[in-house]
Amino acid sequence: MQPPRAPGWYPDPSDPARNIYWDGNAWSRPVSRPASAPVEADKSNISKQTAVAVGVFVLVGIGLVMSVQSVSLLTGSGPVWTGVAVVAGGTAVAFFLRAAVAVRVVAAVLLVVAVLNGAYIEKQLSDKRSELTHVFDHQ
Repeated sequence: MQPPRAPGWYPDPSDPARNIYWDGNAWSRPVSRPASAPVEADKSNISKQTAVAVGVFVLVGIGLVMSVQSVSLLTGSGPVWTGVAVVAGGTAVAFFLRAAVAVRVVAAVLLVVAVLNGAYIEKQLSDKRSELTHVFDHQ
């Protein structure tokens, strides 16, 4: 059995864009919620949005650091692409959990930066391999 809800404004299950009022005994659907009425759900939503934003930025930050690490001809660029994947995961989380628009935009921009960096590193490795092949083929 669920504990009784405290009187207050709550999201309307039939229309999430609206709120309904619980007076402790019955639900009512007024035309609009008074601006001065406290909304329990709004406080909870802000906390959730903050948690999502922090989580996204942590994932994207870790991935970005991983995507800019140095590589060698022997180890290849695998760790860089792993970092890009972590940034992509953080960006996906931002969109799936409907983070604030600013959080989604920042995550998407950093994903583009990580992909471009990965492509640049891949080109540099390819150029070095070609250079080495050319040196050893002409000896």
